[in-house]
Amino acid sequence: MKKGRFLLRLGAVVALLVTFSLTGIEAMGVVKQPVASGEPRADIIMIDSLKAFGKLEEVPVAFFHDQHTDALKKQGKDCTACHETEKDRLSTKFKRLKDVDMGSVKETYHANCIGCHKEMRSAGQEAGPTDVSCRSCHSRDVKASSNWKAINMDKSLHYRHTASDSIPKGGQEANCAACHHKFDEQTKKLIPAPGEEGSCSYCHKAEVIKDVKNIRNASHIACVNCHVNVAAQKADTGPLTCQGCHSAEMQGKIKVVKDVPRLKRNQPDAVLLTVADTKALTLDSKSLMQPVAFNHKAHELANDNCRACHHESLASCAAECHTVSGDKKGGFVTLEQAMHKPGSQSSCVGCHNERKAAKDCAGCHALIPEGRTSEASCASCHAEGIKLDTVQIKAMSKEDKTAMASAMIEARMPAGTFNISDLPEKVVIADLKDRYEGAEFPHRKIVETMYAKVAKSELASAFHTSKGTFCQGCHHNSPASENPPRCASCHGKNFDATKNARPGLKAAFHQQCIGCHTAMELEKPAATACADCHKERK
Repeated sequence: MKKGRFLLRLGAVVALLVTFSLTGIEAMGVVKQPVASGEPRADIIMIDSLKAFGKLEEVPVAFFHDQHTDALKKQGKDCTACHETEKDRLSTKFKRLKDVDMGSVKETYHANCIGCHKEMRSAGQEAGPTDVSCRSCHSRDVKASSNWKAINMDKSLHYRHTASDSIPKGGQEANCAACHHKFDEQTKKLIPAPGEEGSCSYCHKAEVIKDVKNIRNASHIACVNCHVNVAAQKADTGPLTCQGCHSAEMQGKIKVVKDVPRLKRNQPDAVLLTVADTKALTLDSKSLMQPVAFNHKAHELANDNCRACHHESLASCAAECHTVSGDKKGGFVTLEQAMHKPGSQSSCVGCHNERKAAKDCAGCHALIPEGRTSEASCASCHAEGIKLDTVQIKAMSKEDKTAMASAMIEARMPAGTFNISDLPEKVVIADLKDRYEGAEFPHRKIVETMYAKVAKSELASAFHTSKGTFCQGCHHNSPASENPPRCASCHGKNFDATKNARPGLKAAFHQQCIGCHTAMELEKPAATACADCHKERK
């Protein structure tokens, strides 16, 4: 251990257990930001366990977990060198199962860490500090920087776990039960939850709540124990080091399954979204929203995990948290806000806006003012012609709603665009000939190229509701027509402050064309290469 003087007295004894850490172990926190210049590492754990008893007297100790793991491995030792077992699972705490008091916890670290270092030194091996100088371990001078990165259990990684034959019992149902459970009030034990599986974070939060472990400890206990047990059977398993899970380099080497089979857990293919909070509605409700046919199956394919929408539980948004008027369970976020808030990644509109920011879509959408809505855009989701009052909503069964949603989704037809051959092949923009000749715009080629990028997008198909919708990316504020008016019919030669600060014709052309090129990350023509579009006049 060449950097022994900077290793904490926690010593060479902490084993593999923390290796799958999502955020750290027990009261120790993984450093998420660089703590100093030097070698980047994903295994820097700041040991600050004593803060549970009050203000720390010394700065936390920076502990390089993987470096100690390697040292233990050379000695033929494993996780049990540092971690005791509880109910056949290794505890995340160092050399103890419970924190009794500050003195005993402090003594546990000092005695075992320094003791281990002394043993190694006596055996002629390199080791960490063995003296009693506090600054040998409690130092602000950490010769490393953190490159720790959270790991995401996406669909591919989840599928590899459910389909794995390496998990002790094997088979999908058994594999699910290895991680997913619920608390049985009668037996006061954790039991499997077939058909009710949800994200771990639905129950395990960032902090400990009553007797429920936080997500940090729950993840380490479940994941690391499984990896260690599978590795002991000489079978393929997940990472056994912090670096293996939490460095960007190693995450980039994780095998990705491209076509992940749909995981069927009794979820619906289609959902009819209505105002479920019928208690807040009266028979004469004037603002009752029209139903939305939600393609649940398509959204599963478009997202890495269920938490993209179900961020607290698998129950429907309106039934569980978000009511018409707002409720404490939903953070007082109303149903309308949960669905429509533009800047939220958890709302429908916010998520769609994020997808529209992709370069294939941004050429048009980056130039459309946020928040612009119309009856046509609302009708993309809220079905026209289907009027349901409060009485009808209350009378509909779950099966009726599913059938109606499925029929509405089936009836949706992609609008496409106008016949390409009917569009002008070229358009010469010559309104402002001065120093340069008019710009020859390859209209048909550009339409074909841009449309090909979104033609297979289900999101685009759902919201491009007429053949002219696609054209309105350029021909904005105009009727969706095969023959839209010329730009000069709205944009005068000069800036007009009296008409919503409408830019002049020259500015409008450059803003539209260069703005689109920039949003789509096109290198040519460059914004400053005037002659690439306009031939200079002789």
